[in-house]
Order: sequence, then structure tokens, then C-alpha cells
Amino acid sequence: EHAEDSIIWKHTVSGEYTASSAYNAQFLSITRTNMCKVVWKTWAPPNVKFLAWLALQNMIWTADRLAKRGWPNCGPCPLCRRGLETVEHLFFGCRYTLRLWGLVKDWLQLVSLDVAVWANYRSIKDWWFDMVATQRIHGRAMSSLTMLVCKSIWDERNARVFRRNFAPPTILLRTI
Repeated sequence: EHAEDSIIWKHTVSGEYTASSAYNAQFLSITRTNMCKVVWKTWAPPNVKFLAWLALQNMIWTADRLAKRGWPNCGPCPLCRRGLETVEHLFFGCRYTLRLWGLVKDWLQLVSLDVAVWANYRSIKDWWFDMVATQRIHGRAMSSLTMLVCKSIWDERNARVFRRNFAPPTILLRTI
């Protein structure tokens, strides 16, 4: 009556996990994502698309990634000086970033852009895909806008870290 639960790995015929099948699932697109459409099928310039692709894979050199390797890093977020600099904090959790997104919302009259709920997101992919899916403008346009705002944030972060240049969000908005 009380049979034990069993785990079946859906990526092999036998139902058993193998490292090879996990690799194939991750890197050979057995697990499908919309990353190709969300990143590469946009109107953003190629360098902006590349940054987005890296960010969505948590591959940009934020303080948390540098620290994991024992490399020198800026520690707290160079934009707000409050939280640890992670890709999530930098693009949708930082006070500076949230202020910029608020300005973008007002500028483009994106009434459905609600930064108050962003604290609920734990991954950049979830946030990014929801940004594109929930806005009332064309998906390609919203994806392009998200990339351009994130590129401006990344450029401001680098200006602060490497050149000690600081710009308020109102100035950054003009670069988008």
C-alpha cells in the first residue's frame, strides 16, 4: 500500500541521472529558454545584447563573483553603497537603480512597470522574463529597453569603480 517514491530523470531513456545527460540538458538546449528571443532578437546594439546575455547567465564581474575567486573587488554596490553587488542587486535591487527605473517609467508612461514588487524576484532571469512579458508594449521593444537601461547602469557602475565619476539617475536617463 505504501510504495516508496522514486525519482525518474526525464533526460535519459533509462530514467537514471548521468552527468552527461545533465550537461546535454543544460548546454545543448534540452531545457528550453526564451533567452535567444529575449536577447538576440531585439533592436539593441550588439554590445548591449552581449552584456544582457552575460548578465542573464550571471557572468558579469560583480563583486560577489570576484570575491568567490578571491579577487579584489569593490565590495558593496558602488551605486548605493548598501547591498552586496550582485547582478540582481545591480539591475533591479539597488536604490539608485530603482530610482532610474522610476524615471524610465515616468518618461515612457509605463504605468504597469511596478518596481515595488521587484524585491520578490530572486533571479535575474525571472525578473527579466517577467519584465518583457508583463509590460503592455511590444516584447521586442521592452526587451530592448531593459537591455539599454541595464547597459547604462553597468556603464555608470564602471565609471564609479574605475574612473571615480558619479552621475545622478537624471543624467543617466539621458544616455538611454
